[in-house]
Amino acid sequence: MEQMNGIVAERRTYTSFNENHFHCYGQLILPIQGELCIQAESKELLLDPEIILFVPPECDHTFHSDVRNEFLILDIPSFMFTGSGLQNRVISCKFNNQWRGIRYLILNEIDQPSFNGSALKELYPYISRYLFQEQQSKSIRYIHEHYDENITVQDLASMEHYNRSYYTEWFFKETGKSPSAYIQEVRINKAKELLCNTDLPILHIAIQVGLEHQSSLTRLFQKYEELTPSQFRKKNLRI
Repeated sequence: MEQMNGIVAERRTYTSFNENHFHCYGQLILPIQGELCIQAESKELLLDPEIILFVPPECDHTFHSDVRNEFLILDIPSFMFTGSGLQNRVISCKFNNQWRGIRYLILNEIDQPSFNGSALKELYPYISRYLFQEQQSKSIRYIHEHYDENITVQDLASMEHYNRSYYTEWFFKETGKSPSAYIQEVRINKAKELLCNTDLPILHIAIQVGLEHQSSLTRLFQKYEELTPSQFRKKNLRI
């Protein structure tokens, strides 16, 4: 199991025996029924039908269950985490509709007689994206969800309960960018999607990504892409 070439997905059940181990692959635990008590990185968690858990590679963890249970387990090779930011953090989050959809797709795949794991490899970027979103701080998630609104550094700092000065330093350590530069990057990336995949006027796109004027979007594109939005659209149009 340690020399893994791809994702392994299985239904698994757990006993009341308190087992302790670690492995060189990551593990995503999705609920089906019952509960699982698990301790990892000094965190004590009770996984029930409303919670999922990601255990990173080389993470020592202890687990047991005193009730009837079943979980969908994904064992994910460590090489698949390269550059993803998921290598070293336990992540627990709500089992929402997005994760229900992911679980449905995986269970449907592993129940097929012809299952060979290739579909899991194709699904992994989708899974990884949601895991990455779950590990983001509240203020960074807010930027991605509200980039079309007026966002102030003070509001972001308040979400993390930091003062503005400390928050700016913390944010740079987390992202390698200032808050304002990060917001600009999110907006320009969304504008790129709209330019490539829609025929919306450039002014409308500027407004949709939180800019009041077309000229503001043009300045951003000239700064980051050395092109105007119109030139970028002509070069990358997909519709």
